[in-house]
Amino acid sequence: MNVLVTSGGTVEKIDEVRSITNMATGRLGSLIADAFAAESRVDDVYYVCGKAAIRPASDSVKIMHVEGVSDLEDALKKTLATAKIDIIVHGMAVSDYRIRSVTSVSALADLALQDRSITGNQDRTAASAELASMMWENMPDMRTGGKIGSDIDDMLLVLERTPKIISLFSELSPQSTLVGFKLLHNVPKETLIDEGFRILTKNGCSFVLANDLIDIEGERHLGYLIDKDKRYVQCSTKQEIAAAIVSGTIGV
Repeated sequence: MNVLVTSGGTVEKIDEVRSITNMATGRLGSLIADAFAAESRVDDVYYVCGKAAIRPASDSVKIMHVEGVSDLEDALKKTLATAKIDIIVHGMAVSDYRIRSVTSVSALADLALQDRSITGNQDRTAASAELASMMWENMPDMRTGGKIGSDIDDMLLVLERTPKIISLFSELSPQSTLVGFKLLHNVPKETLIDEGFRILTKNGCSFVLANDLIDIEGERHLGYLIDKDKRYVQCSTKQEIAAAIVSGTIGV
């Protein structure tokens, strides 16, 4: 039996010295990988993580570092094409956006002045769509030379959405038992369970770990491992979550 765990966070470059990322540490993912590695029924554990993520303690875990969403997508496609993966635990905090270009308010104003048709009688939605199209085609990107200068007063980061990595798994490895994650902030328990179950149904998961940021502090980590029948196991620590995921997936 082979297991794939994704963990930590992705990093999207602004230029060669700056980036946008998130606060994911990979601590929970590392414990999940270690829990699987300790199981006699598990042969190989693959751990795909951000470069700053906490690594599993077990020397038997096969670690692959990635940077941005594109790197992650490539690593997953390669792994799933070369190894039969029975269980996938997708706990990585994947960026929803990446840098399309870096520009400035001044450059945007100059672009708008070049074509007055984007203002005037057009409705706001049409004007916005046309301006966006002009931006993609004509907006100068200031990321030349590797590092952006520090003398820009009105810098704009133009972002584009990244592909949903979790949707890859049903396409590339439909036979795998898939565990997804959903993190919300300061919502009622019922909302958390409903949203976790929605993610489960939408992405063909066997389980989803739903948790709320306000319930994560130090060793305390309240989470709900939801199954296909919308039943759930409540866990209070990262170690309990790791144990529940191992128990639930190997028993499927």
